[in-house]
Amino acid sequence: MPTHRHHKVWYWLRTGRAEVVRREPFTIRLKCATAEYTQAVTVGVDTGSQIAGVVAIANEEVVYQAEVHLCTDISGKLLQRRQYRRNRRSRKTRYRAMRFANRRRSRGWLPPSVRSKAEATLKAVVFVASLLPVSRIKVEVGSFDTQKMQDPDIAGIHYQQGQLQGYLVREYVLQKWQRRCSYCGASGLPLQLEHIVPNARGGSDRVTNLALACEPCNRRKGKQTAKEFGYPAIQAQAKVPLRDAAHVSSLKTALVTQLQERFGAERIAITYGYETKYKRNQALGLPKSHINDAVAIACEIGEVVDPLLIVYQMHCIARGNYQLYNGKRSEHKVWAPKKLHGWKLYELVEAKGVVGYIGGRRVKGSFVMKDVTTGKTLVEVTPRKLIRLARPCRGCVITKQEMPREEERASSPV
Repeated sequence: MPTHRHHKVWYWLRTGRAEVVRREPFTIRLKCATAEYTQAVTVGVDTGSQIAGVVAIANEEVVYQAEVHLCTDISGKLLQRRQYRRNRRSRKTRYRAMRFANRRRSRGWLPPSVRSKAEATLKAVVFVASLLPVSRIKVEVGSFDTQKMQDPDIAGIHYQQGQLQGYLVREYVLQKWQRRCSYCGASGLPLQLEHIVPNARGGSDRVTNLALACEPCNRRKGKQTAKEFGYPAIQAQAKVPLRDAAHVSSLKTALVTQLQERFGAERIAITYGYETKYKRNQALGLPKSHINDAVAIACEIGEVVDPLLIVYQMHCIARGNYQLYNGKRSEHKVWAPKKLHGWKLYELVEAKGVVGYIGGRRVKGSFVMKDVTTGKTLVEVTPRKLIRLARPCRGCVITKQEMPREEERASSPV
């Protein structure tokens, strides 16, 4: 169980009665016999498409809170892997056994992007259970009315008809833009279907993201959005993509099933969005955030707790490399040591006044430091100038962020 007796903890460490297990969050293990009495710990999980919130509450006090930054680049990595696979077919390479006869999807199959997010959220809950005696896990479930999100006034039969009722997609777009180029206004010439937000930038094929463009405008626009191309009014017509809502809807059901298999169905409780909103606004008076939602999920109705001033940021990292073989015909197996000059990939380090993780190593030369949040290269530095701050844990880089109390609390409850 957590303790506030810091002087006692350091006394145990100095006298050898305890050992350090983990530094973030700081955890020790006692070497002497103790009583097995513990208090009930409730974990609240606020699922999300990009960030998930995990909070643990014991004795009407928040003892742990973390934001889990999920991987959002799975689709791009699968696309890259597919390109590598197709390139191998045009040259003589090593033999690979056939796989087309083993392609049946199992029951409960999820797309790789959604499965990655579900597994990362489950991993974060298991991490909390390895630190604290978790007795109950509460997860918010619910479904999104995607049509209501796009059109707040929709009702009745319009749910079944939709905006394409009686139209083909191309005919609908031609009539919507009055058979003119959406950018230059030209008419009487061949027009092309064009994405307001390009597919390469995450745009969808929905009709709200389609426009008409003549060939010169389409070539000049390239991979820019309509706003970047100088037409913010056209950009405003593209409605918000529903990818995140669809991911969360699929993620919640799979996550509850996996938690029940891991911890037992009797320890898993389900809440709904209206309960979370009521407790967060009426009882706790907290602004909208993943951490505050998780606090409201873990609380009982009428229970009032304050979030901590420290939030742990868990950034999911990759575990493998694409290139396993190199050479003209992929005849050489790539072998890279786990440790190079005493350093591993994804270790949290500090150098030249900046903090980041090791994103690239060289046998002779500088290491590459990247930003934990964005993954962009910060600086290249020799390994002897690095200062180790933390090692990756369970496929995550864990950092600690301090939050001012006035930013966490609302001015007054409604």
